[in-house]
Amino acid sequence: MPSENQMQDSLLIRLEKVERENRSLKIGGSIALLGVVGALFLGLSAPPSKTLEAELFIVRDTQGKARMILAVGDEGPALTLLDKDGKLRVNLGVDKEGPALDLFDTAESPRAQLMITEDKGPRLNLYDNKGSQVSLRP
Repeated sequence: MPSENQMQDSLLIRLEKVERENRSLKIGGSIALLGVVGALFLGLSAPPSKTLEAELFIVRDTQGKARMILAVGDEGPALTLLDKDGKLRVNLGVDKEGPALDLFDTAESPRAQLMITEDKGPRLNLYDNKGSQVSLRP
């Protein structure tokens, strides 16, 4: 029969082993809890802003060709529309003289222009295929 000292030593060894295992479980659990809390904080971050800011936007079609350009230059903002071949067809802008809408043919020649200026008021200019003005309406 084992002596009382041997039994105490055996119990002490077993108790130390259980304490080490318990310590390892606590450390592992704490790390896992920190990981879960961190993941939750990442998921609860601020929602994306509803405001998008840039000096130039280019919208491309499925083939990668630019079809619409929204830009702000030294003269003011402009919206440019391009056809499937990348040719200028419509330009809408505001400059120091006022707002203007220009329509172009397939050769990128201006065919119609509507504008409002401070000194001349509203104007509608129409052009033939040679670029000559054929009509002006106040």
